[in-house]
Amino acid sequence: MKRSALVLLPFLMILGSAAQAQDDVAACTLIRIDQYYGLKEWDCRVPNTPVRISNVYTDQQGQQRVESISSQQNAMCDDQGVCSNSGNFAGNAPAGSYHYTFGWYLGTDTQGNPVSYKSGTGPGFGGKHFAAAEAAKDTKSVKTLPDVVCMPTASFNCSIDDKEIEDEDLPKYLPVVIEQDVKSAGGSCQSVPLCFDKRMKLLGLNKKYFK
Repeated sequence: MKRSALVLLPFLMILGSAAQAQDDVAACTLIRIDQYYGLKEWDCRVPNTPVRISNVYTDQQGQQRVESISSQQNAMCDDQGVCSNSGNFAGNAPAGSYHYTFGWYLGTDTQGNPVSYKSGTGPGFGGKHFAAAEAAKDTKSVKTLPDVVCMPTASFNCSIDDKEIEDEDLPKYLPVVIEQDVKSAGGSCQSVPLCFDKRMKLLGLNKKYFK
């Protein structure tokens, strides 16, 4: 059987339960930004998925078999938003490096933020994009912050709206937040010195770097 948008993945049987924000969508978390090329690395895996899963497939003789495989898939998305996993189409998402769960594919929500969708659901299969506004109601940050890119070396090397900003001047442009509070709400401060909420909306600067 074939689909025009994606090749249907084999039936997936996951050992154990998977805790998800939605049955068919998983948010992506920014892991890091490459300090030289600015390439973003994202984790879009379904939380609590076992490291190894059982994949049921049919061999060339028509016999059903079960194989143990890694649940993690890796893909690269180019500047045109086309994602590839070892030459196989893996979805459409912003340029970057991605980790996602077998049986899922990469996409975006209604605001263009990267997410992963369960195979057979979402925009890749004629469905709707995940409505980002639905998740925004549980975030405390409502202020729109400027576009910030940091590529830390000896300094933070940050640009705001394409203008280079000295490290000590960053708090003039961005709020300062406490890392523990961000983590408690499901966010991340791994992209030094920036902190993001669980939907990868910029919250501000990590206070521990700005005494």
